Amino acid sequence: MRFSAIYRPTALFSLRDSNSTSSGAKSLFLPSPYAIKMAFLNQAISLGGEDFYENKKHFEIIRDAAIDYYIKGNFCVNNCFIKIQKQRDNEPFKSTVSFREYVFIDDDLEIIFEVNNDEGAAFLKQYLHRINHFGKRGCFFQFVRYNDNPNEPNVKVFDVKDVSFGLLQEYDDFANKLTFDNVNSYSNAKTTRSKKILVLPLISQNSSKSYTSYKCV
Repeated sequence: MRFSAIYRPTALFSLRDSNSTSSGAKSLFLPSPYAIKMAFLNQAISLGGEDFYENKKHFEIIRDAAIDYYIKGNFCVNNCFIKIQKQRDNEPFKSTVSFREYVFIDDDLEIIFEVNNDEGAAFLKQYLHRINHFGKRGCFFQFVRYNDNPNEPNVKVFDVKDVSFGLLQEYDDFANKLTFDNVNSYSNAKTTRSKKILVLPLISQNSSKSYTSYKCV
C-alpha cells in the first residue's frame, strides 16, 4: 500500500552525509529515509508512549517501510563557515571553524511511503503528522496533509543503465536486520545502515562563491 505525507519547509534545511566529518560537511538536499524514520521513532516514543521492546511488530513496520520522494520548485544551497565547539582527546571543548551547507526549499516536499498492508499505513499515520523537523535541530517542516493517491516518485535510484540526468547524492536507510537496540541511544549496540545513490531531478541555474541555485525539472 502506498500513501504520502506532504510537508512544507519553514526553515533552512541541513543534514550531513553520514560519511562526513564534523569539520567539513555538505548537506543532503532531502531528509534521508534514516532521518525520517528516526524522527518518527522520536514522536512515537515521546508523544505516543510506544514501547518497541514489547511491540516489535510496530518497529518492523517502520524499519521495512520503503520511502520515495516527489520534489518540485527550487533549491538554493548556501555554503558558509560557522563556529563550533570541538573536543580533542580529554581536553575541554575549544572553538573551531567548520564548513556547513544550508538548503532553502521553496515548495512542498512529498514523502511517499510503501507498506505491506492497511495496518502498517494506519500506524504510520498516527505519528507522521506530529513530526515538525528533519535533520539538524531547527530544520522545521510543517505537515500539510496525507495523500492516498501520491505522485509517482521523481527521485530515482541511480542505475548505470539509465541515462537520466540530475544531481547524485548518497542516502542511508535502516538495514534489513536492524533492531530497536541498534537505534536506541541507551544501548551499546551499534547502528547499521543500508545506502543507496539517488538521482535528484535538479539542474544548476546560478552560482557564486556563497551559494548555488537549482531548479527541479
